[in-house]
Amino acid sequence: MNLFGQGAAFLLALTGLPLATPAQPVKIHEVLAGPAGYIDLHNTSGGTVRLDGWVIKACTGGPMPTDLAVVPAGSSIPPGGHYLVVGQYFAGSTGQDTVVESIDGDGQLLLDRKRALVDRVAWAPSSPCRERDAAQPCDGLPLTRDAASTDTDDNRVDFGCELEH
Repeated sequence: MNLFGQGAAFLLALTGLPLATPAQPVKIHEVLAGPAGYIDLHNTSGGTVRLDGWVIKACTGGPMPTDLAVVPAGSSIPPGGHYLVVGQYFAGSTGQDTVVESIDGDGQLLLDRKRALVDRVAWAPSSPCRERDAAQPCDGLPLTRDAASTDTDDNRVDFGCELEH
């Protein structure tokens, strides 16, 4: 095993979290927790991104994130498009792509089909789902990125509270 491979294996063993892959075009654009909540994935690229087998994990206060959703075969996001994972009581007007019981936890991880880390968000300072500093909690409002889904790898910088939807 080369030096990078040893370091990567050590980091995975130490944190239990997958390593990030370089510059993924799909971002967690918006999230609202709860049974009426949702996670909005945004394709920031000019090409279609296949989501077959991608996984969203929830950080729920335990030592390891738990599976929240597995994206079904045949799923994709067109260029500039969005894909939603919604709680069973979601009542929004946007199309529903994957339905789960509830958007659980204080943060989420997005993993590709090889289980490489694509993106993550959290609003609790102790959450293993956060990127650098946790986003400011929004008390019942969605956390959202700007229209371009800018990602600086710092949740406090990247996410804000959306007042209108």
